[in-house]
Amino acid sequence: MKNSLVLFTGFFTVFLVITSPQETIQSEKEFNMTNNVYKILREHEWDAALQTGEIITDLDNKDGFIHLSTATQLAVTLSFFFQDSDVVLLLQLDLAKIDQSKLLFEEPYPNKGKRRSAFPHLYSGLSTDQISNIWTLEKGSFKVPEVVLLQAENSKEN
Repeated sequence: MKNSLVLFTGFFTVFLVITSPQETIQSEKEFNMTNNVYKILREHEWDAALQTGEIITDLDNKDGFIHLSTATQLAVTLSFFFQDSDVVLLLQLDLAKIDQSKLLFEEPYPNKGKRRSAFPHLYSGLSTDQISNIWTLEKGSFKVPEVVLLQAENSKEN
């Protein structure tokens, strides 16, 4: 069974397609608008997380923290770092299960001066049971210009 949801976020349209095994997780939990922190994974990274129970990427290991995004940052993050992927998984963190003292909003890293909003960085482990919702995102056919994506992201207060 496959369900689709289309979200319009500023200048960018995200198509969310819920498929198995994430479909089971999605159907058990309610969407929470106050949990505005997300992790994006490639399929092989999610497969590894399902095996170990821990969500960590090579980049997270290298940088010493878990890279996250807010809802307003997702479009740019997807465009900049996941353009090589046709399918990714969007994980919404359950902030009630996260040690808030380990979740810091900091300058983007690495930052080449383009992105100005503070990004959530988690300086602790992240496990699969700290996720409230999971969606499969399939790449669409439109590429929004970088300047437009940055305008939308940088004009929002995070």
